[in-house]
Amino acid sequence: MRKLIEHRIFSSVRDSIEKTAREIKRSLRPVLLISKPSLNGALSIAPIEAALVDSGIPYTRRFTNSDPKSTTFVSIIDDYDVNHKTISSPSSISISPITVEGLRGRLGDSRKGLLSTVAQAHVLADKISHNSRRLRRIRPWVLSGNWISAALDTTYDPVYSALRDFLSTEGSIRVVPVTQVESPEIRNYGWIKPGVLERESNNWDSFDIRQREKSMDSLVKSALESNNPPTARLEELLWHCILGPEWKSDLASQITRASLFWDKQTPKDASSELADILVSIGTI
Repeated sequence: MRKLIEHRIFSSVRDSIEKTAREIKRSLRPVLLISKPSLNGALSIAPIEAALVDSGIPYTRRFTNSDPKSTTFVSIIDDYDVNHKTISSPSSISISPITVEGLRGRLGDSRKGLLSTVAQAHVLADKISHNSRRLRRIRPWVLSGNWISAALDTTYDPVYSALRDFLSTEGSIRVVPVTQVESPEIRNYGWIKPGVLERESNNWDSFDIRQREKSMDSLVKSALESNNPPTARLEELLWHCILGPEWKSDLASQITRASLFWDKQTPKDASSELADILVSIGTI
């Protein structure tokens, strides 16, 4: 894997993350991983836990609304606060979502977006154990924090796009149309009539370019007429599905399935289940 921390979108948090990673690796005390029992919290905790497991570094994990009571901890702050930044002490760090420059336009104009706690957590994990087998397996989940944020419901997300391009270039993901996803989550495509997506997917390999364009037009038509989902998210759902190595379901489908954990059990149990699955097998 390439070193994610070297990407310029992490420049504002690079020093604090590198310092904390060094201290965690040399600390004699167990590391406390703590977050609210939320989808974002579980997605953020998982990569750090994966790195700690593969490094043999002792830790404890808590999904709670309480503040950390430890001198060595990684705390995930779900809520975006323009006045709150990722901060650290010698062996502890508090990670919150922040606004950064994602890309630059053709005229050099800055395109800013949200740098999620999930992406920052993956960077910290990578600094703790760059060669972690578990971390490599869940590399595509770097994008999950930006996917569950509201940015794609309102406009183009330059940070998501920058991270997606980085992962694609290094070979951690493939970006494909939904018709090339073996097991998409149908809940994400409520505007498509039952059976239509499956039919287009089955015929996809036999289509020429013109037929493929017509096929995608048929899948997007109803959504454009209702403007639901919003255009930016619609584009990702149909044309830019994220697949990890040997994945049958794309990232958006897996995130939707993960979110259903919170409908069936307590937030704490749902968070623990999701983190356990990602650390152990990496897919849902």
